Amino acid sequence: MMLNTITVIFEIFFILFYFLALISLPKLPNFRPNLKQSWKAAFTDRTFALSFIGALAVFSIFPFKADDYFQWIQLREGVQWNDPLLNAIPALNVSYPIFGIIYLSVIYLLYRLLQDPKRFLWFAWAFNLETAFRFATIYFVALNPPAGLVDLHDPLAEIFIYGENMAITKDLFFSGHTATMVFVCYFLPTMPERRIALGLSLILASLLLVQHVHYSLDVLAAPLFTLTAIGIVKRTGIF
Repeated sequence: MMLNTITVIFEIFFILFYFLALISLPKLPNFRPNLKQSWKAAFTDRTFALSFIGALAVFSIFPFKADDYFQWIQLREGVQWNDPLLNAIPALNVSYPIFGIIYLSVIYLLYRLLQDPKRFLWFAWAFNLETAFRFATIYFVALNPPAGLVDLHDPLAEIFIYGENMAITKDLFFSGHTATMVFVCYFLPTMPERRIALGLSLILASLLLVQHVHYSLDVLAAPLFTLTAIGIVKRTGIF
């Protein structure tokens, strides 16, 4: 009963924070008249067009390969870390706030990125590289789920990435949810938006630990790998 009450408080807090965040956002310009023109101009650049097609091609590989890969990861035996921070946090089901933060933030980020084709392309390649990093680190760092894990069922991930044959709980190092919020914080164009995204990211990181779906090190490592991917793509000038 006590845990259910705490979960409800978490969810109410999330809803209030998100509402306050939305009303605090700057008034967005109406970019629809320029949207088609901006992308049409971008595709007149042959380098941009080829890079965009390449980014989509690489992105399309992951859904086809991820199902078998993650199910193999799930069957593999790993180690269970003793995480003092996680041990001190009671396990609760806070799935709704987690998905609310992730999906609404990503939708908002994509909406903003559509205004800047080159920045969108930068994000696309950085996301591909970060995903490749994550596939590699999950392979090399074989982990069992944290003690007290509460299943987190992500309907979209189960359809496009993990498959629906078994629950995936060993895709741990590093946290993909946290990495996604790092992208949101980095690529939003204005400082007020970034501050709100940072606040939501901190809440998300806390909720992942409350759900016990990641070790604290998984969450802490995500910004390092994500910012590295962003920096590498920037230096290559591929966008």
